[in-house]
Amino acid sequence: DEFEEGVAGVLLPNRQAPIVLSPDESFNQTFEEVMVRLDALIGLDAIKSQVLDHAKYIQFLQLRKEKGFREKEEINVHSVFIGNPGTGKTTVAKMMGLLYKKMGLLSKGHVHEVDRVDLVGEYIGQTAPKVKEAIEKARGGVLFIDEAYALARSNDDSKDFGREVIEILVKEMSNGPGDLAVIVAGYPKEMKHFLDSNPGLKSRFKLYFEFADYLPQELSQIADFACREKGVVLTDKAKMKIDEIIINAYRKRDRSFGNARFVYDLIEKSKVNLGLRIMSEEDPKSLEKEKLSLIRLGDVEKIDVEAKPELPNIPVDEPLLKESLDQLYRLIGMENIKAQISELVRLVRFYRETNRDVLNSFFLHTVFIGNPGTGKTTVARILTQIYKALGVLERGHMVETDRQGLVAGHVGQTAIKTAERIDEAMGGVLFIDEAYSLTMRSNTGGDFGDEAIQTLLKRMEDHRGRFFVFVAGYPDNMEAFLKANPGLNSRFDKILKFEDYSPRELNRIALQMLSEENVVPTPEAEEHIKEYLAFLYEYRDKYFGNARTVRNIVNEAIKNHNLRLAALSPEERAHTPANLLAIEDVKSFKTDKSSFVFNKQSIGFRRPATD
Repeated sequence: DEFEEGVAGVLLPNRQAPIVLSPDESFNQTFEEVMVRLDALIGLDAIKSQVLDHAKYIQFLQLRKEKGFREKEEINVHSVFIGNPGTGKTTVAKMMGLLYKKMGLLSKGHVHEVDRVDLVGEYIGQTAPKVKEAIEKARGGVLFIDEAYALARSNDDSKDFGREVIEILVKEMSNGPGDLAVIVAGYPKEMKHFLDSNPGLKSRFKLYFEFADYLPQELSQIADFACREKGVVLTDKAKMKIDEIIINAYRKRDRSFGNARFVYDLIEKSKVNLGLRIMSEEDPKSLEKEKLSLIRLGDVEKIDVEAKPELPNIPVDEPLLKESLDQLYRLIGMENIKAQISELVRLVRFYRETNRDVLNSFFLHTVFIGNPGTGKTTVARILTQIYKALGVLERGHMVETDRQGLVAGHVGQTAIKTAERIDEAMGGVLFIDEAYSLTMRSNTGGDFGDEAIQTLLKRMEDHRGRFFVFVAGYPDNMEAFLKANPGLNSRFDKILKFEDYSPRELNRIALQMLSEENVVPTPEAEEHIKEYLAFLYEYRDKYFGNARTVRNIVNEAIKNHNLRLAALSPEERAHTPANLLAIEDVKSFKTDKSSFVFNKQSIGFRRPATD
């Protein structure tokens, strides 16, 4: 039942569109014309075969009805297209629309292409009208939803209006007036999440078409076709260079590789360079006509061949952004961190509003420096949600790991293990806690941590903008970590420094934690906790636990509170406030240096008290 990469198309009819008895009068001829056009497309052999089988089955059902059979089933015209950018999904969708029209399943056969931006409103009440308008524009043809997975961003994002779009689509495909084919397109794993996001969604789609990346020889043919379309001719050397660029890009490709779009872009840039060369001549008007279309080797060599990621145009999610920033601002202390992140949000907004390339302008990889318990992981999670809301992360999840999750015990295994964690984080954030441990050599003399760093650096460059890396650790150790490899320091644009909480902030954190447990301290207990935290702060070292220490104190106080209540008789307990933390619950917290050593029953040692 799972939908993964490599799944072949399943052609099962479903109750989606009524079987029509009267296809176009010129059905046989026009059907052949459509199939000839489909067959003329470069590559896509598996897709062509699936479409042909689907069309034949439709013909079979129509023939049965002509012979008097009564069919309970209805023909499924809704499809899932999975594949990378530029693999022909939109082109095949247009062919399907035309095919359905010629077979009498659709009245018009046109394609209305939309994405999340076209369907989701910014505020409550705006989404439904946009979706219904898109459906009516597509009525009689195909509603093609590109990057449909963006409508189902995450399982816990109940406020996202994309879910409303899905509900309306399910209702339309189930009980709508028909004369509509819905095709949803996107990456395999994301589309599985999309189909699982609504119980009724997966059952509406029975046709799955997997669009593989074009092979280098097919991309070369596409380049020839693009040249004919653009009215240019490649010299033999220019053609060889184009093919070389295609092969290199194909070998380095990831799922953002543009395929046919990448090739068309190559030819377009070559044509631009041709034009610039021609117009730099003394008298370009006197040149022969053939020279105005002849692309030379030099025109191709000037191209910046770095294939930039083609990321989905996800709009700013205002509700999620507000919610994430509210979470940030509610955190105690961290005023410098809040200011830096607010500045970053304004900058990314400005880049997006002015159509600048955010992901290729700066890395957004971030270093989190601070002692234990200063909120590094909490802020990392919030910052991930902020990037998701701003549309610079495709999925917006955070994968948390450390040295153990990246480093293996044998040569060659670390690169594989690190690559697996990176793949999990693709479209989101890879958070590496205690990252400095990657530069510390093990007792066995192995340097597998360096292998993890080399793998990480390469993927950060090769997949720039596809995922972000957050590294966290103590100040001294992280400085050594960044200096351990020349490539590390240059990869991280931002450094967020988390200061130790002040005594006042520690006390606020303690009161907040008690409130979350529905426990209220008496004035005497509150004052004692305050004095104890100030004492710990005064004598703190680099291992001071900050909020973690506060959590331990609160847990200990609540345990003492519960033990005190447990010692009371039921009658006494009935007259004792159950949520009131008394001074006797916290008097074990001593403001003397002897409290720094282990002082638990049967565990550790007690150091003699000093003056």
